[in-house]
Amino acid sequence: MVKKYKKSEAIELLVAMERKANQVLSMVNSIEEDATKNSYSMYDDFVHRAMDFETLAILVETRLNNLELGTGTVKDLQDQYDKLKIIVAHGQIKASMKFFFILSAAISLPLGARNLFSSELRRLHALQAELTNPKYDGMLSEETKGDLETAELILQEIIEKAPGLLEFSKQ
Repeated sequence: MVKKYKKSEAIELLVAMERKANQVLSMVNSIEEDATKNSYSMYDDFVHRAMDFETLAILVETRLNNLELGTGTVKDLQDQYDKLKIIVAHGQIKASMKFFFILSAAISLPLGARNLFSSELRRLHALQAELTNPKYDGMLSEETKGDLETAELILQEIIEKAPGLLEFSKQ
């Protein structure tokens, strides 16, 4: 039997999701400056916060889909959830574009960069797949969709020139 949740529980987590979204979005503009200093710590922190947001979003979605009977309409909560998902997705795409553009101009990248950026490519691809959900139709601008595709292309270029981790195993 699926656990049922009170509307207040969904609202409480939705408020936490909004706070997390604000944390993620507050970092977007700082990433470019950090990357120009050959530092990746801000972007790494950004990615971790974005992943925390996504985890929280899963919990909120579960609660919204499993509310107790008689809790009334949840359309307003679902709309707020969808809006937060789109706003943060736009921020993730914008941050990735800035960061990857700067890295694509770098002559050399640190050892292990290929491994790091391969996981980023998977993350962006998953984001793109999620945004193709029909419920998000019309919510994402054409510019943002184009930015996501561009970010993936730039990232693929970075991966090709980035050194991988040394492998010492016999094959």
